[in-house]
Amino acid sequence: MSSIHTKKYLEKLAEQFSWKSILEPMGFSSRKIDNSNQDNLPFYGWSFDDGEYNLEIETYGEDYPALVLESGGIGGEPLTKLEAIKKLRCGDDWIQTKNLLAEGISLEENTIDKISRKHWSYRQSSLEMSPEVRYVTDPLFQASVDGRVGNLLEENFASSRFSEMQFALEGEPERAVPLKDLLGKVISQSKWVLESLLPRFGRVFLVARAKTGKTSLAMYLLKVLADGKDFLGRFKVQEDAGRIGYMNFEMTDLQIQEWLRRQNIENLEKISIWNLRGKLNPFRSEMSRSDLASELNRLGIKTLIIDTFAKVFSGEANNNSEVSKFLMQLEEVLEEAGVEQLIMLVHAGNAEKKIRGATALMDHPDGLWFLTSDDERNRYFSAYGRDVEVAESRLNYDPLTAEFTLSGEGKKSSKENSSSEKMLKYIEEHPWANASSIDESVTGTKAFKIRLRKKLVDQGLVTTRKGPSNSTLYHAA
Repeated sequence: MSSIHTKKYLEKLAEQFSWKSILEPMGFSSRKIDNSNQDNLPFYGWSFDDGEYNLEIETYGEDYPALVLESGGIGGEPLTKLEAIKKLRCGDDWIQTKNLLAEGISLEENTIDKISRKHWSYRQSSLEMSPEVRYVTDPLFQASVDGRVGNLLEENFASSRFSEMQFALEGEPERAVPLKDLLGKVISQSKWVLESLLPRFGRVFLVARAKTGKTSLAMYLLKVLADGKDFLGRFKVQEDAGRIGYMNFEMTDLQIQEWLRRQNIENLEKISIWNLRGKLNPFRSEMSRSDLASELNRLGIKTLIIDTFAKVFSGEANNNSEVSKFLMQLEEVLEEAGVEQLIMLVHAGNAEKKIRGATALMDHPDGLWFLTSDDERNRYFSAYGRDVEVAESRLNYDPLTAEFTLSGEGKKSSKENSSSEKMLKYIEEHPWANASSIDESVTGTKAFKIRLRKKLVDQGLVTTRKGPSNSTLYHAA
């Protein structure tokens, strides 16, 4: 069905029909009036009378509007062919008029001549019929339905074609291979970039609460990957991490300059820095993401560190759908840019070993690195994931070199040793102090404090003697 949009176009269609084809099917009878004009155009009088309604119309040739006569045969309102079709045949409904005229043109015959008075009466009561019956008995409804079906078919076909085009632009999909072939394939590349922690082509999230030391550890990692040093004094760089990109959303330009200068990085040319605090987010739109991918590719970045997820992601952090969509967009950028490894800093929730926000974040990476702390402000590192399993161990930090190392002590033993050192220092500064005053120098349960005092005595670091009221007094040995 042709698409009709303007009244002017409808008027042109209506002009193709004669007054006879418009009025006779409605029950109008005609009589010829003598010609009395210089153009010699025929006058016709048209009468309609069904016992209830009476209407008189005069027509003056085919190219002029008709004239609706008032009572007494006096001239009144002009009536165009389009208005006659709309008012007399289509219940003053523009949609029905459009469909009726369009069907007539597409069939190359006069549709109005085909519709009898009987069909007209059906149309008048068709709203009470089922759609199936109405479709058979009401040509106007049939024309409207067929037009909309055609539009739906066109839209569905266009949607299918568009999907095919998108699929073609994505490139050839990866096909399945027999397991025998996969197991027999020789893969020469190393499994790890950073032994036991960062797999090649891996995704790792470093998770910690605010101000626990995520950025300090990330900058130390930057030095390790660029210079090929052992991470935390234990984990070796087994594969060149390539050029490294660091996206800083947290620190000012001056701060990041000072912090990176402390690292004394040797291979400065391997690192590119994006200082984005207060700047436009490169992930804000499809165009900006495409531009970022081009820049990453041009720089040859193979390992990207993002500090932090909370700043690079602008959506609702607790919405799994929004977070998943962002992670998919991030992966598309990495794929397009040729970036192989990703390390992203993420804030922890109330539980130190749980990511704050949507669970989709926990599911995405290959490995999770955790940075936690205790009441004594000691920091601990642990990791787990696919082939990643590092037990919690206290971190030692050297402020001169800005390097971290693992002590090998877990949180429990570390806290005990730290508290033991504090307690011993208190006893050294307060000779022959009693148990209650010594216990106030550390935190913990009463049983924990008793155990610490006993341990110091057993190790020969503290001696005791009896005091007033059978109390025990302590002195550093």
